[in-house]
Amino acid sequence: MDIEQLKAFLFVANTKSFTRTAELLNVVQSTVTTRIQMLEKQVGKDLFERDKRNIKLTESGKVFLPYAERILELNNEGLKAVQLENSFSDHLIIGTTHALWDYVLFGSIDNFQQTHPEISLSLITEHSDILIRKMIDGLIDIAIVFYPINHANITMELIIEDSFVLVADSNFTVPDHFVLSKDLRNQNYIHLNWGGTFTGWFREVSANQDCYIQIDHVSLLLKFLKTRNGLGFLPNTVAKRLIQQNEVIIVPFHTDIAVPKRSIYLLKRKMSKSIEGSELLTNILKTAFL
Repeated sequence: MDIEQLKAFLFVANTKSFTRTAELLNVVQSTVTTRIQMLEKQVGKDLFERDKRNIKLTESGKVFLPYAERILELNNEGLKAVQLENSFSDHLIIGTTHALWDYVLFGSIDNFQQTHPEISLSLITEHSDILIRKMIDGLIDIAIVFYPINHANITMELIIEDSFVLVADSNFTVPDHFVLSKDLRNQNYIHLNWGGTFTGWFREVSANQDCYIQIDHVSLLLKFLKTRNGLGFLPNTVAKRLIQQNEVIIVPFHTDIAVPKRSIYLLKRKMSKSIEGSELLTNILKTAFL
């Protein structure tokens, strides 16, 4: 399957425009049209619905899209590996979530790079389900995720059973009593949905009440905690670092429904290019959770 055809397909899928795709790929529009037609001939299905005003993926196009993305990603990683071959003794690709990179793992990765400059690193930020898919496809060597996996080419190790704590900005005046779930709404509660077991638990303790502010990133949560003098939940592994930096404090919280745990797993590809480099890095990553 031709790489240039796949590129044209992905660009058209994203831009919804043959003209814009031609500009981005620095080719004439007829070239884009030809590449899409040739790809559709190979696939045996129409990938786009076209009329004078709109272009959109067909159902077959939607099915084909993630596979095209993965083929191109594999191609790019292969080229990168060859290009780095003579510059470094090894190249490792590590993936995890924003929160873990920013508030748990950054220091360990930074130290590893400084003490092992002969090993090139690529850091990937994605949700756990996408990282697991990339692990299965062989695009990532090491991942730290929140879901278990059973796969012949991947080893899995439980790093920690994390928990959640209610926090506030370090200038918050902590009450002399436990905060209850019914009090959250009156305490400028800022909601970050951590997914998994947390979603169902919070829905139950809050009796499905809507939250005034809902966000999707820790940095936003911290800003609102400061500006609104509010409360929010953080995983203990993240809160611990922020407490050490005097950015947040723990607020005593009580509920009749136990706060859920969240498992954190380290995944490692068995066919990693360098067993020694992979072992060095995974040992350092695991110590970040201690």
